[in-house]
Amino acid sequence: MTKNYTYKKPDEEAYFHTLLTCLEKGGHEDIVKILERAKCTIETSDDYGRRYNSYKSTICFEIPIEHLESVNKNKNEMKEILIELCDKIMPSYLGFDVTDVNFSPLLEKNTTFKPLNEDLDKLLGISTEISEILPDDIIKKGKEMAEVYFYLYCIENSLRLFIEKVALNKLGENYFEKLQINSNIEKNIKGRKRKEEKNKWLGVRGDSELFYLDFEDLEKIIMNNWDLFKDYFPDQNWITTKIREMADCRNLVAHNSFIDNHGRDVLKTDYVSILKQIDNA
Repeated sequence: MTKNYTYKKPDEEAYFHTLLTCLEKGGHEDIVKILERAKCTIETSDDYGRRYNSYKSTICFEIPIEHLESVNKNKNEMKEILIELCDKIMPSYLGFDVTDVNFSPLLEKNTTFKPLNEDLDKLLGISTEISEILPDDIIKKGKEMAEVYFYLYCIENSLRLFIEKVALNKLGENYFEKLQINSNIEKNIKGRKRKEEKNKWLGVRGDSELFYLDFEDLEKIIMNNWDLFKDYFPDQNWITTKIREMADCRNLVAHNSFIDNHGRDVLKTDYVSILKQIDNA
């Protein structure tokens, strides 16, 4: 017998509130914390779901940037929990079966250019001992460079999540095996994994090969698989120029060098421009 589904999406705000309540009651306070200030949207598709005449749907979470690292560390387990619960609370009469969830950075107005050093003393808790050893100029520059690191961290992970999202949608679960990857990148991944295995006191980078790559590697993946990513950027030169500018900043940070106001402004501007381009991914 044909079921009469409405095929109307539920109120996304009410759906998200219900999800958070169920997560909390189910003992998943860690996921609730990650989803603080997140946005939830529901994407439907034309592909048939598990039930007769139902359609597949994906729950999309825009996560605050500072919570993305927590997502990356336990993404598979978190996705499994969320898919099961999201499908459970989706009203059956709507005709949507939740088959996937995805995560992307939350674009927050009026926060992108807020200097971190306004609250950096609280964040870093600079001790009296450090203040006595280092000159004031070094401490001041250290605070400013902490802001640079924050942006670089967010930029690099935003690009990783973007590549993963697009490749997953177009190539499927084993997307990394289908990407055009040169031998140097494969060598870098294996080497970093071996190093990680030896140094068990260091945290695991993530559950995807993309988290074992740096700026230059991410640029090469985008360029070598341009057909997958060309719809998101004006042209190749646009994105390569910005990634290389940010990679130069990253190299300076890696060697504890100082980046002045102009360099920090370029970094912020590039990040905002890239986020606007990849938002529809």
